Amino acid sequence: MTGSRYRVARVLLLVVCLAAVTGACGSGAKKVASGPDTTVAPGGPDTTDSAPKAAARWESVTTLSGAAGTASPTFDILVGAIQWRARYDCASGALKVETTPPPRRPGPIIDTPCPKTGEGFSIVTGSIKLTVTATGPWKLVVDQQVDTPLNEAPLPSMATARVLSQGPFYNVEKNGEGTARVYRLADGTNALRIENLMVNQNTDLFVWLDEAKSPKTSRDVSSAQYWVLGNLKSTVGSQNYTIPANIPIDRVNSVVIWCEPVAIAYAAASLAK
Repeated sequence: MTGSRYRVARVLLLVVCLAAVTGACGSGAKKVASGPDTTVAPGGPDTTDSAPKAAARWESVTTLSGAAGTASPTFDILVGAIQWRARYDCASGALKVETTPPPRRPGPIIDTPCPKTGEGFSIVTGSIKLTVTATGPWKLVVDQQVDTPLNEAPLPSMATARVLSQGPFYNVEKNGEGTARVYRLADGTNALRIENLMVNQNTDLFVWLDEAKSPKTSRDVSSAQYWVLGNLKSTVGSQNYTIPANIPIDRVNSVVIWCEPVAIAYAAASLAK
């Protein structure tokens, strides 16, 4: 291979590798589940003119159940929701679920023999009425997919709780801002509150408590002792997390937003005690 062709090949290989890494954790693309009615209108729904968009997440709406016969429950889906789903579990016979208003693609969102588990989808929002026809026991769990900021209120006991440590978020590999506070609640348990968070969109992010003080790189974070609290609830907004009793809170020096697929720290908050 000539020198010029070799250099071109190396550039192309580098571009492909960078694209693969970016797509794994950091593209911010919304994940839309497959189903009988998942087409999203151009641009997607929007509830405000200026509110920042969070990575798409599923929020619980209601849980329904019944036996053989017909049921007609109703519930509300946020007007700005991307889509909603009904996760079903039926024990015997058959299950059919129709909606009013109907989905964009005509027909029931669920029509299946049982026993079976699965999902039915719709992008129609607002007040929804289901017509559930079954010949055996059934259960439906309804969730809506949204990209609005999450604004969880502080836990009631945080109003009088002692703040053990706190600090602002700063950039590590990606952009991040907001505040982290660790509380000792009245019952002796510990809790983390993250307020006004804004971090790069992704659906594969986790909240870590880390022993590293003011970590500047992903290696600083991962090479220290860390404890995983769980999935980040939303990339934008305020949220609470209960800290398990087996985590030695006196050894926690930072809160980290961690991207698991490519093992990088998006942002961190150094905790002043």
